[in-house]
Formats: sequence, C-alpha cells, structure tokens
Amino acid sequence: MNKYLPYILIASAIIFGFFLKDYLGLSSESQEPVKNVVVGQSNNKIDNKFETLLIYPKKNPIANFVMVDQNNKPFNNANFEGYWNLIFSGYTNCPDVCPNTLNQMVQLYKLMDKKQRDQFRFIFLSVDPERDTPEHLKQYLDFFSQDFVGISGNVADIDVLIKSLGGIYSINKQEGEFYTVDHSARIFIVGPNGERFGIVAGGAINAKDKNQLVKDLASLAI
Repeated sequence: MNKYLPYILIASAIIFGFFLKDYLGLSSESQEPVKNVVVGQSNNKIDNKFETLLIYPKKNPIANFVMVDQNNKPFNNANFEGYWNLIFSGYTNCPDVCPNTLNQMVQLYKLMDKKQRDQFRFIFLSVDPERDTPEHLKQYLDFFSQDFVGISGNVADIDVLIKSLGGIYSINKQEGEFYTVDHSARIFIVGPNGERFGIVAGGAINAKDKNQLVKDLASLAI
C-alpha cells in the first residue's frame, strides 16, 4: 500500500469540500468581506478596484424585518430598494464612537453632489430600542442631519437585521440605569436590490480626505 495514500485522500477531501461549498453557494453570516474584488451589477459592471470599500464575495439577501423610523413610519426590506444604503448601528447614549461616526458621515454626505445624495441613504440603526424611541431618535438625528434616517424596533427584528448585516451588539443591562451598549463600529452597505453588499473599510470614514471614498461610492451608482 502506498504510504502517501492517506495524505492524498485527505487532500482530495478538502479540495472537494471547497468545490462543493462554492458550487452550492454556501456562506456563513460571519463571512468577512474581501478587498479589491471586481463586482458586477445586473445592468452594468463595476470594473474598478475599490480603495475604501470591502466587498462581500456573496451578496446574501437581508432577512425579513419590520421596524419604524424616527417619524414613526414603518421601515422594512422594501425601504432598501432603489438606494445604496449606508448603515451604522449604535445608540443615542453612546459617548464617543456614535457621535463621532455620525459627524464623519455628515462630512461624507456634504461632499456628495445632489445626484449622488439622491442615490444614497444614510441610516442610523439603534440597537437600544428601550431608550431610543422614534421621538428620541428624531431629536438626536436632527442634530446631525435631517436627511438621515433613524430606525429601531423590537429586539427580535433588530437581531435579524444585525445578523444579516454581519454585525454584533450586546446591551450591558447589569450596569444599571445608565447602561452602555457594545456594538459594531462599521458602516454596512446594502445594495438597491436589498442584498448585503459590503462595508466601508476601516479608517476610510474617519480619514481627513474622503474624496476617494466619495469616488468609490459614486462608482457603485453608475
């Protein structure tokens, strides 16, 4: 018996497993995006490589959810359609990361021209529904931009959306009345067909020069 036969069989099994996974389109919700992937759209192709965006190899659809926005109007999967959606999750009592990121998103929004603003929607997803009522969300977001959308809902729907985006959060209720919330600091991208597309690369939103980020985002909406 060939002494290398067991190793050959193991290697063959691993290769077959990867082939089967790719063939069936299997993926994990925790799958990390990869940088500089050439991606395509239904009507045209994006053939440039992004410097500030990380793109998921597989564009999984967002699971069904129902929430409300800061105007107490229903917000669900259908609201993603027709827009490139930039979603940041957090909570209004966040002392630093949330207000800083929202300020950076305001700067990004101001750098866009009118056409690009009409193609993109900036969304703040609160993972602290107990304190972040629609009225409170509206008051909070109006401080940054009245054009931004704030959404929240029951815990089950928040969990569905956060999982679909590939994010995480944890409410530290053991801290008492003034509890904090651990949450993802990424900006998630959901495409106009309601599929998880990717994220803004770490550091890109906080960069002093956001022109490359504006350019990369603009190329999505061509």
